[in-house]
Amino acid sequence: MGKFLTPPTASKRQPASEVGPLYHSLRLRVFLGIYIGYAAYYLVRKNLSLALPYLSEDFGYTKTSLGFALACNGIGYGISKFVMGGISDRSDARKFLPLGLILASLAILVSGTKSGVSSVFVIGVLQFLIGWFGGMGWPPCGRVMTHWFSAVERGRKMAIWNTAHNLGGMLIGPLCAFATGYVALMGFQHPWMFGMFGIPALIAIVIAIAVYFLIRDSPQSCGLPSIEEHTGHYPHDYSEDSERILGTREIFVKYVFCNKILWIVALANAFVYLVRYGVLDWAPTYLREVKHYDIKEVGWAYFAYEFAAIPGTLVCGWISDVLFKGKRAVTTVIFMLLATVSKLP
Repeated sequence: MGKFLTPPTASKRQPASEVGPLYHSLRLRVFLGIYIGYAAYYLVRKNLSLALPYLSEDFGYTKTSLGFALACNGIGYGISKFVMGGISDRSDARKFLPLGLILASLAILVSGTKSGVSSVFVIGVLQFLIGWFGGMGWPPCGRVMTHWFSAVERGRKMAIWNTAHNLGGMLIGPLCAFATGYVALMGFQHPWMFGMFGIPALIAIVIAIAVYFLIRDSPQSCGLPSIEEHTGHYPHDYSEDSERILGTREIFVKYVFCNKILWIVALANAFVYLVRYGVLDWAPTYLREVKHYDIKEVGWAYFAYEFAAIPGTLVCGWISDVLFKGKRAVTTVIFMLLATVSKLP
């Protein structure tokens, strides 16, 4: 596995006349790859949230027990982003991203079987694995972004890319609703199981294969200069050493455990997720059992919640680049305050 994921070495430099056109073409390809690839991760991320009401109705599980099982998803996801993020920094993004997507899809496929819902323990274990494999999505995208896009444009490019998870989150609701309806016509006993787990997983696997052919790990692996050399935009602390692949100890000790700013950002992000997933995880159950929405209405409500995030994300990226000249922290604080106000009664 280690050799399989080893990043490709630098290729022979392309002729100067071909660098510009090739850079332009490959940047579009790799951006499309990480965009649709990360969107697909959200087709196999929170399927259980949509299935919670049906698990209670058809199998008699309590909301408390399902809540514990659902929490395993977040635990696996959080640990994975920490552990697998370090591994991703030393891996070929072209292989790492689709690998995680395929593994998450396989875990989702199992979740949509009778064995996969046979007990709360089994559901919890599968949710942990789904979260763990799902945590393999963001790190390779971040690696690709820093290799292919310069610091002066990264805020806007990251803002556009960040809408990928909203796109995946938007599509999963209507997709599950229509897929379940289609499977029901085929006479399945529990059509929601294949509709909410199986079909999204199969779609995600197809996307993972396509993503492999789109992504390239770094410009150097394609015979191109670094993005800093190509654009002439060098960060103030840039050096040739910045292109070096870091070791595990160096990553975690020097750049993670001893980075006070990183810990502050991580703590702040945890509270953002309290709001985000508090809504996403339990809104389908609330809408079905309290507001008596049918499956299609729940799916479209899920769609609307994610869709509303896209304009805010794009505006946030533009403000951080143009108005605050790359000062991302100021923009983040403003948007967190606005999110807090929006949650007040």
